[in-house]
Amino acid sequence: MSRQNKQKSRRGAAPAALVAAALLATGCGAADTGGPAPHPGLDAFRAEECPELTASEKENGNLITLAHDQPEDGVPLRPGGAPATVLVKLCNTTDRPLTGIALSAQLEWTDAGEGDPRPKVEHRETPDGQWRTADLVVANDYEPLRGADAARDLAPGATRVVEYRFSAAEGAPSGPRPLMIQAVRTDERRSGGLAGLRLSVLPTD
Repeated sequence: MSRQNKQKSRRGAAPAALVAAALLATGCGAADTGGPAPHPGLDAFRAEECPELTASEKENGNLITLAHDQPEDGVPLRPGGAPATVLVKLCNTTDRPLTGIALSAQLEWTDAGEGDPRPKVEHRETPDGQWRTADLVVANDYEPLRGADAARDLAPGATRVVEYRFSAAEGAPSGPRPLMIQAVRTDERRSGGLAGLRLSVLPTD
């Protein structure tokens, strides 16, 4: 199980305009885009122990740890090809309930002159939730509260496993890009934890 790559911590609340989607999140996303089919590796991934908070995460006030099931070299995407799936686990490290924990996805994109990749992103609750379209923030800055949705409560010490599905459109520029999955604490308008991985769009040649 891969642990997350850390982003530098940033303190303070974000402007209300950046978190409107998170505050309105109820767990009901866009229209369903597929039928349920359990992920074959779900049981093994769910059984793995949650990672502990690091010193920097504690200093930043994080209450949630996240982990994913992908290797360090990331998730390969072929333009116009089949989607790739990623399991993400959220772990409440506290002894109290956490309310309104939403999710957001951000892709770092800084290459001038290249087309916007805009991969399609969907997520669903495991084991058999419906696929729902998720917003993907494409930016070169740390904006964890934009595009947050699918808010749910986490009981003390509880876990939540969400399955993501990524696909690249025909003509998408190739290369690896850092991707962050954020747990957003909507009550305090701040990030509660993150998992980092890489999306690699393969060359079409």
